[in-house]
Formats: sequence, structure tokens, C-alpha cells
Amino acid sequence: MVTQETGKKHYHKKPVMKTPPEPISLYAVIKELSDEEREKLYTDYGVEEMAEIFSNEETMKTVDCFLENGMNVCLAARKLYMHRNTLNYRLNKIRRVCGLDLRIFDMAVTFRIMRVLYETKTR
Repeated sequence: MVTQETGKKHYHKKPVMKTPPEPISLYAVIKELSDEEREKLYTDYGVEEMAEIFSNEETMKTVDCFLENGMNVCLAARKLYMHRNTLNYRLNKIRRVCGLDLRIFDMAVTFRIMRVLYETKTR
């Protein structure tokens, strides 16, 4: 569409969703699984072997901050009041222990699912 005043083209933007959908609770999704399905995932993913990581409060605080800040190392390090190399060291340590690099989205999601499985089993 060309406006008469400027002679420039105006493109109409698609309307933006006014209210975003509610986030899906991973806990709610896992809770809907049968006990057998949860146990199978727990065993197949080797969640028990990751208890050392999941039970370490400082490590989980680091992971939570990293994920809450969009997997942005610089931003998470700033919020944790640490050098980004320290954060990278911690992320590398997690990768060495469990084989998941949390800087890769799919691996971060897998880690999160494993953590929820661990927490639902240990509660």
C-alpha cells in the first residue's frame, strides 16, 4: 500500500498475540506419565548416576541461572557475580560428568527432564 503523503510503501504487520500462553509445567507433564513410564525414563536415561550433580546446591544454582538467562554465558556469569570462564568451567565439568553440554539447547532440555525425573522420584 502506498500512502499519499509520503509516496512510500507501508506494510501491515501481523497482529501480535496480546497475552502469551501460560508456560507448560514440565512437572505436570511428567506427573501425567504412568509410574512405569516414569521409571523407564529414569532407568533408561541413567538419572540415578546424576544424583551427584542434582543434589549439589551450588551446581544447580549455576545451571538454573544459566538456563533462566537464555543460555547466555556472559549474562549468567554477571548475575552469578563470577567470571564467564568460571561459569564455562562449571558447565564443562557438568559435561564431563554426564555427557550433556548445557550450551546446546536439546541437551539442556534433556538435562532439565532428567532433573525433574530425579526430583519427582526423590520427593
